[in-house]
Amino acid sequence: MNYICRAPGCGSRAASRFGVYCSSHKAQLRRHGAIGQRAITKADLKLYRALVVARFAKNQGTVLRSQFEAQWKALVSRAEAIIQAFKAGTPMVRFRREAAREVLKLNKGVKVADLIETVLAIYVMQDQEPRRFKNESAFRTQMVRRVRGLTPLNSDAWTDCKTGKAKRVYRDLAPRTVAVISQWLAEALGVAGLHFAKLERRDHERRQEALKNYRQALGDMQ
Repeated sequence: MNYICRAPGCGSRAASRFGVYCSSHKAQLRRHGAIGQRAITKADLKLYRALVVARFAKNQGTVLRSQFEAQWKALVSRAEAIIQAFKAGTPMVRFRREAAREVLKLNKGVKVADLIETVLAIYVMQDQEPRRFKNESAFRTQMVRRVRGLTPLNSDAWTDCKTGKAKRVYRDLAPRTVAVISQWLAEALGVAGLHFAKLERRDHERRQEALKNYRQALGDMQ
């Protein structure tokens, strides 16, 4: 009996009789968090990160950054405790251990400001372009991918034998490991991300209202 992939418009055979997707869609689900989800790139996030940076600039002299950095440091401490417990022989769920190692890798290879701005930016993007994310799982998976993309430690380098050019390939994590990391990031910075998104939406609405009033004033001229 042939099992057909359940992805919309796909007529390929499922990867196994126990699976629901073909090999291609199974890999897409693993890598991006949802069938049909397109990767969110650094270029996609550039505008939203600029908004976050501008918001920080408006609030210079406040304790915003230091508070966010404290949240990240608390997460790093949590990851360190997990690894220490594992080394001491404490039984450990593999995905939590892998997630902890990824957090420590990020802490070592990424500037805290870059990481914070990236997480906040993707929350703003989700608020302003919700259709870019198929579902919550896709959003969280893309958040982890963008954060991990801040360091080359999460990709493998190889040389194209035809062109001689060096290329890098993103190294995927297990979906359950991604889920743990995304949950930790959401706990540490999610509330801030939602608040930043709310402020950007408010400012956008104010600009639209001001433009509307300006056009109305022009229309009332005699």
